[in-house]
Amino acid sequence: MADDVIRASTPETQATVAAPAVPARTPSRAERARRTVYRGRFALLYLLLAAVAGAAVGATIVLIDRGSPAPAPAWSSWKPTGSAERREAQIADHISSKYRLPSGNQLATVIAGPPTATTSDGTTVLLRAFAVRPDTSKGQAEASDIAVVNTSGSVAYALCGLGTACSIAEGKPSAARLALLRREALELALYTFKYAGSVNSVLVLLPPRPDLKAATAVFLERSDIHHELSQPLAQTLTAPLTPGVGEISGNELATIDRITRPRLYTYSYTQSPDGSPIMVLSPVLSE
Repeated sequence: MADDVIRASTPETQATVAAPAVPARTPSRAERARRTVYRGRFALLYLLLAAVAGAAVGATIVLIDRGSPAPAPAWSSWKPTGSAERREAQIADHISSKYRLPSGNQLATVIAGPPTATTSDGTTVLLRAFAVRPDTSKGQAEASDIAVVNTSGSVAYALCGLGTACSIAEGKPSAARLALLRREALELALYTFKYAGSVNSVLVLLPPRPDLKAATAVFLERSDIHHELSQPLAQTLTAPLTPGVGEISGNELATIDRITRPRLYTYSYTQSPDGSPIMVLSPVLSE
């Protein structure tokens, strides 16, 4: 019996005896309040993170829907290619083919090249410069205020009809026909400045009258149409198709007049001190 009592009190037997339960500590009111605050803060943080993630996903979807920004509109639907000389020839052919007389015949052929003059013996020589006389009719310039423009970087277009000395054989000269010729000159200059590289000035020789009493030209420098070169061609020459004689709309005619009438000249030739030819351009004050 004593042995049984001793065995019952051995360490192995004692280890199996459950320890008395310790009652759980009840959190204080302050601790419960603190835990409630923390839970609220974490919930608010999760809500904010979810909102940010949602906004980012929404912005990504919008950007995908929008795609890349739309490219700027082309300046023109057609443009020349190749070397500068080749581009000038293409411009001459492309534009001249669109201008027609009431009969349907071409208004004039157009020949592109450097500015030249023909001497009395028939020799063709390069012009050295343009001497541009001012318009003194408004009292804003003196006759001596002549601008000399070097022909380096210049292109000349000669408009030639099928009549005598390149005059237009059909119909009679009129203000409406001259306006159409000035429109063609403006379009030639616009395309040339836009696509022919380093050109700084364009001279367009218009067909003379059949009586050869007046030889006129439109002379434009790049700075004269800087604004028009910065916008699509269709915003300057607004007609969807090239108009005929007397068919230019009022708004378009106002643009053509604004640009080309002050730059419509009669021309003649003189010599520089070294004997090279200079073209003298004198403003046409009335048509």
